[in-house]
Amino acid sequence: MEYVALVIYDIRDDKLRLEVARFLKRTGLTRIQKSAFAGLVKPSDRANIEAGIRRVTRGWSNYNVQIYFITPAAYSQRIVMSEGYSLEEEEDEFLI
Repeated sequence: MEYVALVIYDIRDDKLRLEVARFLKRTGLTRIQKSAFAGLVKPSDRANIEAGIRRVTRGWSNYNVQIYFITPAAYSQRIVMSEGYSLEEEEDEFLI
């Protein structure tokens, strides 16, 4: 059975936040809000996502990352309210 991985985070440090976003993109998840990613994953991906986040955040403090694995049916029941919202990707340039 496949799951939808929903990862939300609150990270103040720009460098760490960018690293977490890069990792989540590499896993195939899609950014759905500035601090949220979601995507369909196999059961075997669950441990890899958790381990990857732990690896990226190792040695850092003052962050909050939450990972939810939900059924595609439950995810499809979500209610999305959006008007005039444009999602801009974080760019590497702001770290210079």
